[in-house]
Amino acid sequence: MVRSVMLVAQRDYLGYVTAWGFWLGLLLTPFFMSLGIIGPALAASQTPERYYVVIDETGELGPAMDEEQRERAIDIVSAQIQLISSDGRALANAFEEAADDSVEPLEQALVSVGLDPGNTALSIPRMDFVRIDPPENTIEGLRPWLLGERLLDTPTGQRPLFAALVRADDRIEYWSENVTLGTVKGIAERAATKLAREKVFQERDVPETLLDDIDDARLEVLARKVREDSSATAEVTPADTAPTIVSVGIAFMLWILIFSVVNYLLMGTIEERSNKIFDTLLTSVKLPELLAGKLLAVLAVSLTLIAFWAGGGLAAMSYAGNAMPAEIQGYVDASIAAVLKPGILIPAILSFLLGYLMYGSVFLAMGSLCDTVQEAQTLMSPMLVLLMVPLFMVFIAVSDPTSPVLAVMAWVPVFTPFLLILRSPTDPALWEVVGQLCVMALATALVLWAAARVYRAGAVHGAGVNDVLHWFKGLLPGRKAR
Repeated sequence: MVRSVMLVAQRDYLGYVTAWGFWLGLLLTPFFMSLGIIGPALAASQTPERYYVVIDETGELGPAMDEEQRERAIDIVSAQIQLISSDGRALANAFEEAADDSVEPLEQALVSVGLDPGNTALSIPRMDFVRIDPPENTIEGLRPWLLGERLLDTPTGQRPLFAALVRADDRIEYWSENVTLGTVKGIAERAATKLAREKVFQERDVPETLLDDIDDARLEVLARKVREDSSATAEVTPADTAPTIVSVGIAFMLWILIFSVVNYLLMGTIEERSNKIFDTLLTSVKLPELLAGKLLAVLAVSLTLIAFWAGGGLAAMSYAGNAMPAEIQGYVDASIAAVLKPGILIPAILSFLLGYLMYGSVFLAMGSLCDTVQEAQTLMSPMLVLLMVPLFMVFIAVSDPTSPVLAVMAWVPVFTPFLLILRSPTDPALWEVVGQLCVMALATALVLWAAARVYRAGAVHGAGVNDVLHWFKGLLPGRKAR
């Protein structure tokens, strides 16, 4: 029996991994995931500068908008400084003071606090929206520029006018053909708020530095972790936050992996049914051996994916290790340590195996009933909806991993593979973990038994989607199965 199972598994595994589509997907998946992460920033960096004008008789709004953009850039650089330095907060404060006290470029403020502006870990954001002097002082006069019929003379050549802001007594009008991109409008709103605050302070003879004084007097709230060893530091470290981040990442990757590999079972089974390959296979092996071999083959495919991605990730981290800031390296080390913790690693492995067997056998059974992909879509829709629920639970786990909703839903076997991992950083009671694994194992055994019967009906007796639909209709009151 073992030999027959291994022969079926070897046949299917080689069929999957020797296909060019498998390797194309294997290579493109991390590429597109990386593109999804860095794509927005890359697109923003490639977007040309946009130019806008301000028509304001008081002359206040334009400079206030320039200052608003500069403050945003200071905040971004300050956040970067805190990441690359062990004394980041103090250094960031010094940089902010230097930048606030000067109108010089931010590079000069970095130099004044002993930082190298050429450091690859520091990136001063460019001004995506540049204010220039208006060629006309009315909207009617600016209309040709706003419509792109005329171009502006700028330091980078002739460019279209992106937007115009006109200040009236009780409002600021924002004019642009692109009304969906509200960046300039948002800058104007924040600048107008600051101007209004300064005006009210002056009218009531309140110092303009009042809010800054309040900020300086505000007590900083520091997170501290209660530890059993009172002599240990109470400061929250990457080792404290990494398990939650890692568990969310593992649950999400498990979802992607299961969602991806079970389609191999579905599509492969549909192809074999439509091409009448079942009859040939069943003359050589028994039905349970065929089922076990197919599940084992796709499990090996998933392990191949994991090994490839894990190896690539470790190689990338090893390559970038020397250039990685110490703070980020600390999070990477803490994340690796969190993955290797038995309380996370063991539930993750068992959840993956049981979750794969549960969902894999369901998709295998579904494929045995279908001759075409269109028929499979009829049965897949409820499963896709079911698989979306754990994905929504990830967002709850990020904000509150101890949520009672997670604790209750973790006992539902179809959700347990994902939610058990999400709850692992909260150190649930051992009886809960063992109980949920046992419930999931029992549910997996029942699903395997039911899937084998459905597979026999589809592969051996030729049952189809309509037979399943008639069976479900027979469960309704007053209806009989045909």
